[in-house]
Amino acid sequence: MARINDDYWNAAMQIHKKHPVVDAHLDLAAEIHLRYQSGEKEVIRNHYLDNLKKGGVNLVVSSVFVVSQDLPERGLKQALNQISALLMDLKSVSDEVLLVKTKHDLETVLASDKIGIILYMEGLDPIGAEKDLLWAFYEMGVRGASLTWSRRNYFAEGCCNASDLKDIKGGLSLLGRETVALMEEIPMFLDISHLNDEGFKELAFLTSKPFIATHSNARSIHMNYRNLTDEQILVLAKQNGIMGLNAYKDIVGADPSLDSVPKMCDHLEHVIRLAGDSHVGFGFDLCDSYFMAVSGHNIEKPKEDCITSHAQIPEITAELLRRGHSEETIAKIIGGNFLTYFYEILP
Repeated sequence: MARINDDYWNAAMQIHKKHPVVDAHLDLAAEIHLRYQSGEKEVIRNHYLDNLKKGGVNLVVSSVFVVSQDLPERGLKQALNQISALLMDLKSVSDEVLLVKTKHDLETVLASDKIGIILYMEGLDPIGAEKDLLWAFYEMGVRGASLTWSRRNYFAEGCCNASDLKDIKGGLSLLGRETVALMEEIPMFLDISHLNDEGFKELAFLTSKPFIATHSNARSIHMNYRNLTDEQILVLAKQNGIMGLNAYKDIVGADPSLDSVPKMCDHLEHVIRLAGDSHVGFGFDLCDSYFMAVSGHNIEKPKEDCITSHAQIPEITAELLRRGHSEETIAKIIGGNFLTYFYEILP
């Protein structure tokens, strides 16, 4: 924090009070389910609520993410368990947190001090080859999906894991192409994070509505196949999509021994220079708390995240101010761009 003086920090905090803040990717439903299995309750209240408030966060997009070990047999059950766990946990904070399913819900969040949660599926693996199950998930409150995570399924080929450096070949299947059309019909938003390069190219050709990358960075800043090329960023921007800044160190390309916020802002600035300030936001993919839940707290606290929690988001804003970005640009990045997108896609 030595590079951030009090003036920048205080100005950042005022911006967060004045303008909405959105995190477009968090494995919240999966973490809640894991913690419920170990006997915990009120996970949002005990692990997230205070930090969300400190960061001024108004909206979080929670993924439904099923690990490979549970596929294919237990995939559908695990997805349903995660949604059920999230819905149960929301009851304990119903006065402060709201599941957002409609434009009206989003308006309610923005007009109050409540925090909104949007549900989406990080990979369609849980539904096997049954694309019509998406109608049922939509009725449960799921409002978007990515075709796949970093693995092959019935719909598409994923990119490599964040820790690898492999150019995975293959694109969308016929079922995947049909599912893109179905998602636009329902409608559900499309997330292309974790999709490989060939799949991105096919999906961009097929879509008639804007898609997003909820948690991907710029490959020009850090070479990782989880990140987007300049060409992909321009395609994303041309169809009014948004790229969410990921905070996972392997994706940021951050040196674990150094302050990671400047490198995160390098990714933001690259997208702004390339495509403008209307096509980038936050999608932090904070994983350390999730990894602790996976391990049953039997490991030391992981340090995969560039920021420790949502409470540290204003430090990114302060760094952007230090670099000379205007309040108007920052307001778009911290939440305005994603809010505009979700307001358009919600019923």
